Amino acid sequence: MIYLFNTYSIEDYLLLVVFSALSAIAETYLILLPKIGGVSVSFALAFSAILLTNPLTAAIIMAAGVAFRCPYVDGRGRVHIFNNPIYKSIFNISQYFINGGMAGIVYVYFDKNLNLGFEFFNPIAGTLSLVVYLLLNTFFMAQLMSILLKEKMLYIWKSNFFSMMINVVLVSLLGIIIAFSYNSYGIGGILLFFIPLMLARYTFKLYIDMRKNYFDTMNVLVRAIEASDPYTSGHSMRVSAYSEAIAKQLGLPQGKIDLIKSAALLHDIGKIGIDKKILNKDGKLEKEEFDTIKSHPEIGATIISDLSYLSNITEIIRHHHERNDGRGYPDGLDHDKIPLETSILTIADSFDAMTTNRPYRHSLSLETALNEIKINAGTQFNPDIVDDAIIALKATYFSLSE
Repeated sequence: MIYLFNTYSIEDYLLLVVFSALSAIAETYLILLPKIGGVSVSFALAFSAILLTNPLTAAIIMAAGVAFRCPYVDGRGRVHIFNNPIYKSIFNISQYFINGGMAGIVYVYFDKNLNLGFEFFNPIAGTLSLVVYLLLNTFFMAQLMSILLKEKMLYIWKSNFFSMMINVVLVSLLGIIIAFSYNSYGIGGILLFFIPLMLARYTFKLYIDMRKNYFDTMNVLVRAIEASDPYTSGHSMRVSAYSEAIAKQLGLPQGKIDLIKSAALLHDIGKIGIDKKILNKDGKLEKEEFDTIKSHPEIGATIISDLSYLSNITEIIRHHHERNDGRGYPDGLDHDKIPLETSILTIADSFDAMTTNRPYRHSLSLETALNEIKINAGTQFNPDIVDDAIIALKATYFSLSE
């Protein structure tokens, strides 16, 4: 189906200009996320355009929004098409144009061929249009992120698809409201509902800021840990990276991965309650000293339990020195009672301890450390995840060494 500009009425041009301008404003106030760009509420306007106009117009509106946006980026000021690398602008504009156009084509096709008597909005065609938009958007972004972050494209795509799905569906509902408002009140209806759309953006930004404060708090706590035990400087960050890699290798959902990463960062926080003379002692510890060291998981769990937004990692921290055979501490849990998240952290923690220098010994080689994990599968470590853990640890070790 071809749409030519000479078939447009004055009202069509006005709608194109208004939607493009509002889309550019929404994109200007996008919410930047670490590593993966940003999110905005502009899709509500694009989805309204899909319902009200045609695929070409919807594609132009989406492309115009990203082409003329001017978001503020820390350290760079206002970023726009004239000071952004050309390849980034081409990628963003092209993928938005394709996403909007294809989603519009799907809506028009199924709206005509599934004539169920809907006068204005066809929910079946709309749902299929959303699915196509999600598939294309997450696919293009996963390809880009796979190249930039050097991670598996399929994993990134799956994670982004499901994380974006709720956001896109909710924003599309606002798009339907905007479309109905225009159908009843004209351009004024669009402008009226643009205000709650931006309020929705503000609410989401508050959530992102809260998450940032969460991770800032964890970084402060990690620095407190390393200040009390300088020999383990960087240990928490490495254990977090190893834990994340193992969790990804096991195919765990993103929510579980985030939980494990948080627990790994703070797993040794209890050491701030241990005498530094014991922590930094050269040579073998006496029994009483070792018993004191063994109390750090309980101390850490107590500290974390007082922070409501970190309480979900309390048990992981408490049990990260438990053993598969039940001979660990502090509670002597065995295989059936040790959560998977804890088993992952235990392997990551032990591997980093073996491959770094400590006051009482030199570091082991990579192969020796991996062999120790394999030998102790079923006794110290969960045998169900050791093979996957070795694959992840080996790859991450070389990545962290670069």
